[in-house]
Amino acid sequence: MKTIQFLMIPFPPFRFLIYISGFLFVFSLLAKEPPNQITYTEGGVQKTFYRNPNLEAEFISLNQINSSQNKSYANQKLKVGWNIRKPGKALVANQTKSGNETKVTEVYNTGQGYGPNIVLPGMIVVSFRTDQSKEFISELAKRYKIQIFHTFNPRLVSFQTEPGYLSVEKANELVNEPSVAEAYPETAVEKVLK
Repeated sequence: MKTIQFLMIPFPPFRFLIYISGFLFVFSLLAKEPPNQITYTEGGVQKTFYRNPNLEAEFISLNQINSSQNKSYANQKLKVGWNIRKPGKALVANQTKSGNETKVTEVYNTGQGYGPNIVLPGMIVVSFRTDQSKEFISELAKRYKIQIFHTFNPRLVSFQTEPGYLSVEKANELVNEPSVAEAYPETAVEKVLK
């Protein structure tokens, strides 16, 4: 009887929510830390890249470069797409004021601290063992929470997901599907910094 009374003691639900939200916030910070190296298989060849913590990649859209307040950025040789920069130093100022959310992701190298800079823009290329229907491909996209980007043919499709190492994780998950022959992230390669 005492046990039943103990269970009926009211527990403030807001405390529980605070504890859970705090735990999830800390866990998400820990889970989002990019790994020091990534590995995946492309064309039957296992590839390994090493994170360069001294660099980040920032995505620049056409309207960011063409806006009147950012005309000077053309002189910095910024291009539309992913640009390499030092960590924490935004390439285009006043992102929050302009309403454009900055996409930033980590940079990898072919060797530890040397070689070209590799950016993972969030594209996954998937080849299937047999022809697949549009319905199956859509179902696969829903299941893995990715978007169909382009269907090249019934055996080759590209998907859009989060940039960086998260695209490697999704690709490595997709490889476990029986119908998938190969899944790997697309890479954007920058020149070696001098």
